[in-house]
Amino acid sequence: MNNFQTILVAVFLAFFVFAVLIFSGVFKIGKSSSTNSGIVGKIVIWGTLPADKVSDSFQNLSTGNSTFSVSYVQKSEKTYQAELTDAFAKDKSPDLFILTPDMVLKNDNFIYKVPYASFPEKSYRNLFIDGADLYIAKDGIVGYPILVDPIVLYYNKDMLSNEGILFPPTTWDQLFDLGSKLTKKKPDGTISTSMIAFGQYDNVNHAKDVLSMLLLQSGNPIVSRKDDGYSLNIKDSNPDGSFPLEMILNFFLEFSNPSKDIYTWNRSLPNSIDMFTSGKLAFYVGYASELFKIQSVNPNLSFDVSTIPQTKGTISKRTYGNIYTLVVSKKSKSLASSFGLATMITGPDFMKELGVKTSLPTASRSLLNDKPTDPYLLTFFNSAIISRSWLDPNKEATDSIFSEMVQNSLSNKLSVSEAMTKASNQLDLILNQK
Repeated sequence: MNNFQTILVAVFLAFFVFAVLIFSGVFKIGKSSSTNSGIVGKIVIWGTLPADKVSDSFQNLSTGNSTFSVSYVQKSEKTYQAELTDAFAKDKSPDLFILTPDMVLKNDNFIYKVPYASFPEKSYRNLFIDGADLYIAKDGIVGYPILVDPIVLYYNKDMLSNEGILFPPTTWDQLFDLGSKLTKKKPDGTISTSMIAFGQYDNVNHAKDVLSMLLLQSGNPIVSRKDDGYSLNIKDSNPDGSFPLEMILNFFLEFSNPSKDIYTWNRSLPNSIDMFTSGKLAFYVGYASELFKIQSVNPNLSFDVSTIPQTKGTISKRTYGNIYTLVVSKKSKSLASSFGLATMITGPDFMKELGVKTSLPTASRSLLNDKPTDPYLLTFFNSAIISRSWLDPNKEATDSIFSEMVQNSLSNKLSVSEAMTKASNQLDLILNQK
């Protein structure tokens, strides 16, 4: 270890001790905390979280301290990756930036991982939810998990009560008993109201994430780390020789097959969230962050939210979640200060404030243990605890691969098995480029 690395590890160790004191409650992070004195300079944070909700909170971290300032810059999800790449190429990167799992591999060379000498893996696991384990790398901690946006089940209360249905489904197989009650057709056979938007791709919001969620529920991690890189698990088989992906595809596609009793969706229908907000879709599989959009589009819609259904007989509950993590830029001009600020941001007081401002659960075990009274938030908290994700190597490319896999199966261009194999080979090729 050279002198620079030795010094840096020492700095990290100091900040880790600081972090432990914060999480243990010895230090209280406030707007004028005297513990901020080790941080200096202007620190810039980039992310896609709404600036109107979080910018003031980030800026207030430096209130009462003249040695440093914090600014948060909101980026568009559509251009964020391109702007990051350009900023690193021009040596104008932010000091800290916020990522979701589908951006980690693309930015791996830009991230300064936290050495285990300064942030032991055991301490990390004790602080954050199990789903945050995907940020544990061979050479250190990728980042500091902050928020979770889990997939949940929104449901139309009137549509259910009109059919005498008291509760939303808790397992996927229960949908087969509800389809004939909740899916209504006109005399010409076209669907007027639908139970759930499964079976297509282009008009199903978050179709790739829904398929990913079903895979994760089956116990398939999709992508896993190994000593010399990454391994694609999407085509792993069960002990009996069956393939979870093939079974999931068959289940998903059945909802768009007119010859099946469960037929409830087709490509001529509106986008799934539009169908739900218009009061014509019983169940919408969407993110917790979409709550306010649903409320604003149709204030008169009578709906509620529950945790996502599980596979019948499952032992470990799972949903898909975007787990936001705060990472330190390798090109930060103030590495020590950036790590110090990251430690402050993941302190319980600030994390709680961030959760309140965004109406999302945090990735902190201790904060998730403090259950809210709001029924929506309670569901979001419980869903965050079981949230998992995967290291998507290229979200645009993989979205096309998943789309093609579904379309090839629907059109009978390829069998489900053949479509699955082709998709797996394409995904493996992208992953091996990393």
